[in-house]
Amino acid sequence: MTDILILTASFGMGHNSVSKALKEQIESEYKHVKIVIADILEILNPKVKNFSSKMYSELTESYPSVYNKLYDIKVNNKNNIIDNIFSNLCYKKIYEYIAIEKPNLIISTFPLCSCIVAKIKEEYNVDVNLITVITDVVDSWEWIYKETNKYLVPTNEIKNRLIDKGVDKNIIIVTGIPVKKEFINKDINFSVHDKNTILIVLSGIDNISKDLLYKLNNYKDYKIKIVTGRNEKLYKKLSDTKYSNIEIYGYVNNLNQMMDESVFIVTKPGGVTIFESINKELPLIVINSNIGQEKGNIEFVKQNKIGIIIEELDNLVYILDYHKNNPDIVNYFHKNIKKIKRTLNYDRLLFIESVINEVI
Repeated sequence: MTDILILTASFGMGHNSVSKALKEQIESEYKHVKIVIADILEILNPKVKNFSSKMYSELTESYPSVYNKLYDIKVNNKNNIIDNIFSNLCYKKIYEYIAIEKPNLIISTFPLCSCIVAKIKEEYNVDVNLITVITDVVDSWEWIYKETNKYLVPTNEIKNRLIDKGVDKNIIIVTGIPVKKEFINKDINFSVHDKNTILIVLSGIDNISKDLLYKLNNYKDYKIKIVTGRNEKLYKKLSDTKYSNIEIYGYVNNLNQMMDESVFIVTKPGGVTIFESINKELPLIVINSNIGQEKGNIEFVKQNKIGIIIEELDNLVYILDYHKNNPDIVNYFHKNIKKIKRTLNYDRLLFIESVINEVI
């Protein structure tokens, strides 16, 4: 029997990362609680998981306009037809899995998971509480179901938008997007002068131009560290060249420490990475995107003035030049980041307590 079942899906890395962070945070406070993370695609069929993950990557990278049309349907329509079709096809199989695990509580980190569990609760009259964790800075209808007992949301603004959509304010907790404990720093003695590294995270990016590499290698004001993540092809390609000022890394287990050394992090607009940076009080240089949920994350960075948006990676050198001539800009971003961070500390503790109250 499982105390807490965390349901996720392998569309990108963010949902899995949030699931692991939630498990870690709860277990650090309550070691006796049994928590299981399950991928709904894996439950259905491993082949479905592989196919769906590849299809997601193909759509977002090669056919973003098609992806955005599908995303817009899910964002703007209550009980959207796309998730309802998928839910009707697979909810019986997920119900069988839930009946075996018998969880006291289900946490969803992916919209379709929330949809399926809501359907199961309705169809089978299952008495299990559902907590939905919104993993981007969005208020999309695809996350919202009346059978949900609690929402964990990234910001106060998203909380207010959910209230406008009819969600009871008493079941919404502002936690930020959950991150692993190594990224959670309560007190940071920040000094720009102690840092001289620009950290470039290329997860989800297939290429970086030779021209930019040449300029960065000759940019002596900062050390440049490039992390390619699980993209082994890009890592090998970049590692074939020797640089004097650029260090190339593949998948790393110490990204938190690398962030501690950095003046900026250069990254795609993923919700998890943005909130890892907020917890680390690290200003962002975010590569612009027209992909559905990432647009919400970009707007969040813009509105709260916690970083800079660049249209393409090749523009990075211009931003570094600007910072060199205006060093106080980092202090400005840092002040704004601390303001956001203060709104998360209390509610994060409240979240853990409220989750445990559901299962003990």
